[in-house]
Amino acid sequence: MKITSILLFALATVLCSCSSTRSKSHLSTSLKANAAPLSDFIEHKDEMKPQRERAPFALVWVNPSLPAKRPKYDSIHIAPVDTSHLRKARTNISNVTGIEKKDRPVAQMAGKLRQAFIDAFKNSPSPKLKVSQTVAPRGVTLHLALVELNATDTAGNAIKSAIPYGSVLSPLMNGNIAIEGKVRDNATGELLFEFADNERDQMTVVSLRDFTPYRHAEAAIKDWAKQFEELSRTPPGHKVKDSLFFTLNLL
Repeated sequence: MKITSILLFALATVLCSCSSTRSKSHLSTSLKANAAPLSDFIEHKDEMKPQRERAPFALVWVNPSLPAKRPKYDSIHIAPVDTSHLRKARTNISNVTGIEKKDRPVAQMAGKLRQAFIDAFKNSPSPKLKVSQTVAPRGVTLHLALVELNATDTAGNAIKSAIPYGSVLSPLMNGNIAIEGKVRDNATGELLFEFADNERDQMTVVSLRDFTPYRHAEAAIKDWAKQFEELSRTPPGHKVKDSLFFTLNLL
């Protein structure tokens, strides 16, 4: 009884704080997350825009000179992830009640983000760019920034599952992860490409992801890595598909 009262109090606290801790995009009825606000990591903020006919990311900027230069590149160096632009975590039931730790595993998630991109190129069926441990003259470097990391509200999802019509609370329980990236020419330092994307928890029927703080974020990271690698090796007319807003994966 005492635990139930604590959880209901926490739910009320989170609901009351939504206007100050969540952007309108997180209360939106849209099926995919809106783009997160751009950080100072991005250098062409005013020129970033969707290019869904080619790239699955929310916002993209392409250097006009890239198409002509692209054939000469043969390697990619993936730099350590920048976490200096990471925004403050949102309040949810899990961290209000102390069920989940308030400290986020930032370094761990940054490491997983970098490794996922490395693995995507190493495991590609036909990579155009080979992963290089060094900044090779005929290569490019991918710089990534982790800008938002909010855990799935595991306690909130437990409450949602236990009460009638609890599914209406789903948007309040969603976590999200947002990243930004940019690609530079190793020889000249010229900026060639920038992108930004934001993913919130996928809709599920039943999945362990809903009861694990960062499992949804880890799934998004793997999708981004595969999408970016596919983008790097396919012709301009090829459309790289976005991830689905739902998943049937139980894990």
